Amino acid sequence: MKNFRIFILVLLTSTFTANACGFYPFGEDLRFCFFNPAYYGYTTYSEFDYSSHWFEDKDIFDAEHVNPNDAAWYNYCKGKVSIMSIRNAVYVINPNDFNSTSDNEMIHYLYATNDVEAINYLKFAKECEVVNTFYSDPWERNERAEVPIRNKFIKLALAKAEKTNSQTIKKRYVFLAIRLAFYHGDTGKIIQLYNTYFANSTNKDIVYYWSLYFRTLAEPDEALASYYAAQVFKHAPDKRFAVYTYFNHKMPIQNIVKFATTEEEKANVYLLAGIRRPDKALQQIKALYANEPASEGLDFLLLREVNKIEDWVYTPYYSLFTPSVSGYDDSYDESAEVVLSRVASDRAYAQKLLHFVAKANLKKVHNPQFWQMAKAQLEFITQKYTSCLATIQALEQLPNILPRHLKQLVKIKALAITAVQPYGSAIVKDAIKPILLENAADAHFLFAMGRELEYKGNTTDAAFLYSKIGETTDASSYNSYAFWKSKKRAGAVYYDYYSEWFSYVDAMYTPEQLKKVIDVVNGKQPSNTFNNWYYATLNEEKTRMYDLLGTKYIRQNKLESAISAFEMLGEPYWIKNYSLWERTDSEGNVFDENPFYDLKYTPEFIPVRDTIQANKYTVTKQLINYLAKAEDVKEKDRDYYYFLVANCYYNMTWYGNAWMMRRYGWSSVKNETVIEDEAEYYGCNLAKHYYKLAYNNAKTDKFKALCLRMAGRCERNWYNYQHRNDDNHISSDYTGKFHTTPNPYYDKLESENRDYYDDLMLSCTYFEDYFKARR
Repeated sequence: MKNFRIFILVLLTSTFTANACGFYPFGEDLRFCFFNPAYYGYTTYSEFDYSSHWFEDKDIFDAEHVNPNDAAWYNYCKGKVSIMSIRNAVYVINPNDFNSTSDNEMIHYLYATNDVEAINYLKFAKECEVVNTFYSDPWERNERAEVPIRNKFIKLALAKAEKTNSQTIKKRYVFLAIRLAFYHGDTGKIIQLYNTYFANSTNKDIVYYWSLYFRTLAEPDEALASYYAAQVFKHAPDKRFAVYTYFNHKMPIQNIVKFATTEEEKANVYLLAGIRRPDKALQQIKALYANEPASEGLDFLLLREVNKIEDWVYTPYYSLFTPSVSGYDDSYDESAEVVLSRVASDRAYAQKLLHFVAKANLKKVHNPQFWQMAKAQLEFITQKYTSCLATIQALEQLPNILPRHLKQLVKIKALAITAVQPYGSAIVKDAIKPILLENAADAHFLFAMGRELEYKGNTTDAAFLYSKIGETTDASSYNSYAFWKSKKRAGAVYYDYYSEWFSYVDAMYTPEQLKKVIDVVNGKQPSNTFNNWYYATLNEEKTRMYDLLGTKYIRQNKLESAISAFEMLGEPYWIKNYSLWERTDSEGNVFDENPFYDLKYTPEFIPVRDTIQANKYTVTKQLINYLAKAEDVKEKDRDYYYFLVANCYYNMTWYGNAWMMRRYGWSSVKNETVIEDEAEYYGCNLAKHYYKLAYNNAKTDKFKALCLRMAGRCERNWYNYQHRNDDNHISSDYTGKFHTTPNPYYDKLESENRDYYDDLMLSCTYFEDYFKARR
């Protein structure tokens, strides 16, 4: 059973996201956190930082937090040896190298003071290591094979303990015996030794809590084991990760806390109970504060709770993804309405936590300054922007405020300054600009700033901020990139999230919003450090934005506006970008076909009169020209030009060879998007409209039949678009009686001349004959 539990732990640590198309953002890629635990010094608790990385292996000891065992040996040696020498002597140096000539400070000290008991203990402890492990039976006849040598070591450890004068060394020998008994599977021995040597101890040092750790593992009563686990968790930082799962967080807490005899012991129970909660832990925080307000663990629990709320509020509010850490609500509906409605309830919970923090007696807590910083975070989360800024201002004036704490505060300050502005008049204020520069590598912060501006109606500055995301990266930070969705939730251009400015602006901005961005780029901005950074990316992307502006007008069928945008690019741009239309696949240069005369998967059937070097500008210009001819009542070939116009509109859809007039990428899968012309792109309505006009102006029955055939093809595409989520309603021209779903154009074609219907529905090779019959 023990091995199975280890396997489960390994399995849980192997968190990954599988996606048939490759990468999909999850976890820390998404989580917004402006209250960084790394900046606040709660290192020994850092394994339990709120994170989607459930089981992180961290070094919990640093210059400010010495391993309690190292500290115990340091005190034993009266502070005359270095911590590093203790670590080497205790954990590294071979027992055979323990001698008076050793250059290790600790070993040298022990020999110099003739401390034979300590030297002999260290040698024996190292000899025990070889049997301090589980030996599994590969044939699974027993869960664990007994190693007789352990019995010998247990007896030897206890014998040495009885012969030792130093109480410190005696307890260490007994602890070795307890640990050996654990690996031997002898829980009775663990309990007996603990009760004999440690249960009534008044000197509760690290060896005591190490022994209590194994006593916890041996205890059959889950409530009592949970109580023991809480005491070990508090006092033995190196055992926290190992012991926290032995606390039964599903058990009523009164069943556990009843074993506590002091307020500190009660506080320890509430601390571990709070850490074990993936959801709201305000009740545990309040109970911990009531029993031990000066506890460092209370500060950490508060930090963890703020980090939770950040994820519950910021991650969906800014990115529209669900919170990054599972466990709060695994049945979470991902629709935008539900995502944002849950944000409101979580802000309400944040208000309760803020009320508690604001009322707490800061003279009693471990770190009053930290509590004030937590208050500022909560004030921003609860949208109390004026109060937030006042709290931050007071903190900034403190003489002992640390630079790393200011680094956190100024981000919230910048967000609050932006968010407090009225809708329609929010700007990037001068006070914010140096903060943006300083945090240029923090993509989550830049995106949050852009989102606040966008929510306030300033999509122009939002675009400039989005353009900076990912441009400067910090390999040590998960915040180097940002991923987000749209409120429309249908997805981005080729997937359901965005990670850079162009795809988002492409899908979400109106032509008018994009034009405002271009106007700013075209305006003359004063040269300074901020402006040179802020405007640089989109200054370099001006031609791409004009291309996008024209494309957006194409989507709205505003051809004159589109041509005006495309004309801003100039001929060199189109010559340089002609390669976009020449991408070669197995069928040849599929983008090098004339959209007025050529149709995909259809043999050539229209003689080409006007050749153009196809690009967005030339196609749009020709389309305007042909439309003018088609709509000219004096033009004798109106049916011909309407047919060419219809071909072009058809080719500008997903089914055609000029889809790049409307999109910046194509996939064989019909990805649903939020782009405004989605129905046209997959439904071919404009093409159908102009094939109908070609029919109305046709002079021969055969050409009319061809127009109906093409209008019917468009109708089929429209039907399939309308029923895109129903596999039982997919229309095809090539089943049974050619078409099996409602199609008025095919019905009309069949009713007017069954022979024409059979020809045109049977094979597109007849198209040439029917087109030639136009006159």
